[in-house]
Parts: sequence; C-alpha cells; structure tokens
Amino acid sequence: MKASERRMIMILVVLAAVCGGAILSQRLLRLQHGIERREQSLELKRAESNAILAEADLWKQRLAWLQTTQPPMKSENEASKELLEGLLSSATAKGLTVQKQQLHELVNAEFYREVGVTLTVKGALPAVFRWMHQMLSPKSFYMVDRLKVVPDSADPASIIAIIDISRLFGPDLASAEPPATAPSN
Repeated sequence: MKASERRMIMILVVLAAVCGGAILSQRLLRLQHGIERREQSLELKRAESNAILAEADLWKQRLAWLQTTQPPMKSENEASKELLEGLLSSATAKGLTVQKQQLHELVNAEFYREVGVTLTVKGALPAVFRWMHQMLSPKSFYMVDRLKVVPDSADPASIIAIIDISRLFGPDLASAEPPATAPSN
C-alpha cells in the first residue's frame, strides 16, 4: 500500500470514528433528557404525595365530621317528604309563595344519597336570597344545583326564582363498610 492510500484509510477511519461518536453522543443526550424528565416527574409525584400525606389528619377530621353530622337516609320517600315539607314551611315563613314543586329522582352514589326538588318561588329579591342563605348552612347538607331568577311581569317588586335544591344523606351502612374477610385457618 502506498502512503497516500494509508493516509486516506486513516482519514476515513477518523471520520467514521467522529461520525460514530457524534451519533452516539446524540443518542446518549436524548436518553439523558428522557431520564431527567422522568426524574422531574417522579419528584413532582413525590412532592404531591408528601402534601397529601401531610393533609391526612385534616381529611380524617373531615371524615369524622361527616360520619357524625351527615344524616342517614331512612327511606327515599321519607327523605323526599322531609326535604319538601321543610323547604315549603321555611319559604312560607319568609313570606315567599311556592308556585310549583317537582321532586327529583334519588341519586344513589357510593359515598352519599341525594334527594332533590325543583321549586318555583315568588317573592322579593332580598327575601328569596335570605331564605336560600339561611337554608344553605354546611350542617344542613342542602345544595342549590341550579338557580334561575327572572323578574315577575305582574309584580315589578317581585322575582320568580326556579331553584333545584338537593340534600345529601349518608351512605347505607352496608355499602360504607369494607367487605368482611373470611378467617384463614
């Protein structure tokens, strides 16, 4: 082999080594970036887990409050009747006129039971909102799912409010308790 051929082979080997090194370094950089992204994701998950664990006592207190305060549902009919009668009597006491009422179907979720009613109430704006504010205390477990307020065309001093009101009850005891495990021998 001639010296010029040796130099050409050497140049080709060096070029191949440089190109191979460049390709390999690009792949290693991509791999490193992927590892860094996964590391950041894991750090965020760990920080989120630590924050959730730090709030564990608060959530246990809230669960205990719910278990002692949230009323249990005796029957769907009794709960709906109690909700409707309570709302009608409190609305009448505040000087409001209930024009329409319609019961909702029972919502049976894993951690609560919900009964509801749609009321069409007529009265002065401040009186309607005071009545709603009075009934929406946390201990009552009432919620307003929908509210539509329109002026009364017959009486400009009054409004007509269409309100979907629900009340939450505790879950059935059978579904709230974890399933019993059979003793092992």
